[in-house]
Amino acid sequence: MTIEESKNIKLTDYLHSLGYNPIKQQGNSLWYKSPLREEQEPSFKVNTDRNLWYDFGTGKGGNILALAQELYASDSLPYLLDRIAAVSYTSDAADE
Repeated sequence: MTIEESKNIKLTDYLHSLGYNPIKQQGNSLWYKSPLREEQEPSFKVNTDRNLWYDFGTGKGGNILALAQELYASDSLPYLLDRIAAVSYTSDAADE
């Protein structure tokens, strides 16, 4: 998987494949309980138009690669792309 291919994956689809579903919707934003930490109220926002996320509890955000960096505690781009591909392709196969 290339960087561009990973950026074309919808964050909502990626989060769903990890078992996270939105709690509420406001306009073009979906709100989740953070996949990065335990919380009671959703503070993790995904802008569906821009395909970007922001976690108000940690003050961090970005694209799918930035999310993978946080989820897998790694800065190794090949490793992150492999992890994204593994989750995304597994999800695609399950949907067929």
